[in-house]
Amino acid sequence: MAFIKFKDTEIGKSYDMTLLVTDIEQRLTQKGDPYCAISLSDGTETARANMFNSITIDALKEDGIEQGSCVRSEIRVSLYRENKNYTIDAISKTDLSDEDMSRLILMPPVSVKTLFYNILKNVKESSGRAYDLNSPEVPDGDFSLTAITTRLLWDNRAAFLKSSAAKSMHHNLYGGLVYHTSRMTDAAVGLCQAYPDLNRELLVCGAALHDIGKITELNTSAIGTAEYSVDGRLLGHAVIGIDMINARVEKDGHRYDEEQIRLLKHMLASHHGVLEWGAIMEPAIKEAMVLHFIDMIDSRMYMFETGYASVEPGELSQKIFGIAGDSAASIYRSPYLK
Repeated sequence: MAFIKFKDTEIGKSYDMTLLVTDIEQRLTQKGDPYCAISLSDGTETARANMFNSITIDALKEDGIEQGSCVRSEIRVSLYRENKNYTIDAISKTDLSDEDMSRLILMPPVSVKTLFYNILKNVKESSGRAYDLNSPEVPDGDFSLTAITTRLLWDNRAAFLKSSAAKSMHHNLYGGLVYHTSRMTDAAVGLCQAYPDLNRELLVCGAALHDIGKITELNTSAIGTAEYSVDGRLLGHAVIGIDMINARVEKDGHRYDEEQIRLLKHMLASHHGVLEWGAIMEPAIKEAMVLHFIDMIDSRMYMFETGYASVEPGELSQKIFGIAGDSAASIYRSPYLK
């Protein structure tokens, strides 16, 4: 079966495309008529297409079309505000093999297991102590930052490997959390080479755990779409992550160094940088400040990477919210740059 990608479509043409429904929103036209905005994944990117003619979510559901459905869609491509605009003229549910279905699910370009073991390796190497890098375990009598980080990651590995890193914005895909975290620990290692005064173990462990609370904050489906849980809405992932650290400290008999644990929890509490962006506290140590900027770098890099997927060389993208702080901005895909 041939799978057409959104990036290969041309303005003014229609295409018979096999896609995965990741979200459906009920909306109203200016005249008050209902229509549906349907988010569709081609396995490389997700695009939103509108279906008019007074279509409703209930009508689509009666035809077996809902989040997680594979569909065949007749997609018409037009130009709107200098960007591609997609309209669905016809849609029907289709059954795919597991192999074909997997081709439509957005996933990291590297296997989630490889990314996970890269995090564990970075954490163990950050200590400067001799650890077995081929083992996910640490010695029973080890109560270092590396030890608590490794234990928390390993104990929660199933959820960590699956979880999206966000409902939207960045790394919002199956395995997005482990992808985001692996790249952040890589960046932390590199920055410690440039700035040797940084406490490498604290920074890398903070990067490894900064978003671990998202395994509870978000409910991630089998296709990688995420919705906020009740705890996610009431507490947020930083509070949840700090609670996970506290629970592990209690389980291990409070044998960790109290000051090290305090600093690790501060890393989670302050990684959003400023209170307006959801930080519990603002960074009070240099490692926390660096962690915030690593988080910003990786999230924005992901926005550029996914944005480039839908932009031809020499063109500007549509406005991307969040790529410029709290505002939206376009990105330029130069033919000179990757």
